[in-house]
Amino acid sequence: MLFTEPFFLLFFLPVTLVLFYGCVRLFGREAGLWVLFATSCVFYANWGIGYFALMMAGTALNFVICYGLISWSDRPARFRILALGQIYNFGTLLYFKYFAYLAVFSDLDSHAKLQAAAIPIGISFYTFQQAVLLVDAYARSPVVTTYFSIAGRPPALSVATFARYGAFHCFFPQLVIGPIAYLSEVGPQFLRTAFGRFRRTDFEVGLSLIAIGLFKKVVVADNLGLLADPVFNAAAAGDAATQAQAWVGTLAYFAQLYFDFSGYSDIAIGIARLFGVRLPMNFDSPLRATGIVDFYRRWHITLTRVISRFLFTPLSLWGTRTAMAAGLRGSHFKFLAAWLPFLVNFEVIALWHGALPTFVLFGIIHGTWYVAEIEARATKTWRSFKAKTSEKTRRVLGQAFTFLPLMLTFALFRSETIGAFTTILEALFVGGNLVVLGVRAGLEDWALLTGAFAVIVLLPNSNELLRRYRPGIRTWENVDTTAHWFRFVWRPNPIWTFFIVTLIVVTLFQLNRDRPFIYLGF
Repeated sequence: MLFTEPFFLLFFLPVTLVLFYGCVRLFGREAGLWVLFATSCVFYANWGIGYFALMMAGTALNFVICYGLISWSDRPARFRILALGQIYNFGTLLYFKYFAYLAVFSDLDSHAKLQAAAIPIGISFYTFQQAVLLVDAYARSPVVTTYFSIAGRPPALSVATFARYGAFHCFFPQLVIGPIAYLSEVGPQFLRTAFGRFRRTDFEVGLSLIAIGLFKKVVVADNLGLLADPVFNAAAAGDAATQAQAWVGTLAYFAQLYFDFSGYSDIAIGIARLFGVRLPMNFDSPLRATGIVDFYRRWHITLTRVISRFLFTPLSLWGTRTAMAAGLRGSHFKFLAAWLPFLVNFEVIALWHGALPTFVLFGIIHGTWYVAEIEARATKTWRSFKAKTSEKTRRVLGQAFTFLPLMLTFALFRSETIGAFTTILEALFVGGNLVVLGVRAGLEDWALLTGAFAVIVLLPNSNELLRRYRPGIRTWENVDTTAHWFRFVWRPNPIWTFFIVTLIVVTLFQLNRDRPFIYLGF
């Protein structure tokens, strides 16, 4: 069940809202959490009973382990069950995400290989969310302890606490493609006295975010995909498109990926807001980044912070201690304490998308770029440049120098093989002979691209547009790069109502397309 399906928008979501607010009004907050858990199970079961059984098995196991981590006093026993839980979480993730790649080199029959390639929907996102929760439970975070305590009683294994756990872990707006939320962000909202009380503002903000997200996905991203797909498909077949078509296709994918995933995140945050819940922000105008460091503070923020927590921070601590114990200095110290952890961190981020050579190379490039930028910003030359230039000048130059290499690395990300990527590069900078059908590279195509990038570069993102109403939880404080004359502010008035209704009407005319979200396969 996709957020863009008419059945979801016109039946499942309204029915769930009526059940939720009705049950809270009649039976209290805990009944509302039961509704969220049950409807989330129905939502996910639509993807397949096997996937649903796998998710519920993990949910039950992690619930029991969480209870043990916050209730038992035996530290060695607590550590052992934490290890058991994480082995299960990451073991199932690795098996289902990467068994398909191993199967290619095995003697499995074609049917078995096809089954292996079917990655359970959302497994990456809900696995990371559970893994973080186990770590917080092991640390006996007060938020976790409180969440497992009902009516002031000590934490207990009960149906009520399982419903609470399930409502957080399986909350359907974030279940399939994130954002990856922490219990410390969502749990206290579920336990508010006012949780489940209808607020008009929540509906106004939520519906506006959903409308913006649907427009981004259905009208902008899907139309850009019609320009990008033929060019990359031709490259996969070893054919180089004409130079103009190659630029149109590459730019189109760069914008498509942004609008597709950003649109999903807006819809997810908007749906959660309809239930009075604020989810963490996942995007903050990443294509306006002034460098690769700034980019990863703005792109897929919740994934970056989770991998950094599990990988970069422990590796950096280990490297620092090892380097200090060995008496290392200078570049040798930096290599163990920072460079190696960063390179491993970015390689894991890349491989999270899949064990393909293109992703491996993508991780190497971004990791090396990240390290090089950090080192460059620590030099005397950079400090001198910073002292002689304004922040605006540095921002404009940074954005200009970041755009092209970022676009090219995302062309690598989209390419099926490294050979296909080299074909794309050849077409971009030399030009090919193949005239790709469906991409005219004429005025209409360039107008669509110009409009898409104008929105990206000039207009406020959805979180800035609705900032007075705090649509999402800000996970990183980034500099606002929207020009003052474009800093529009949404308000619940007739003008903005007309704007949102217009987006909805335009979207409805194109809602019959069957183009899933790009990140659904990750």
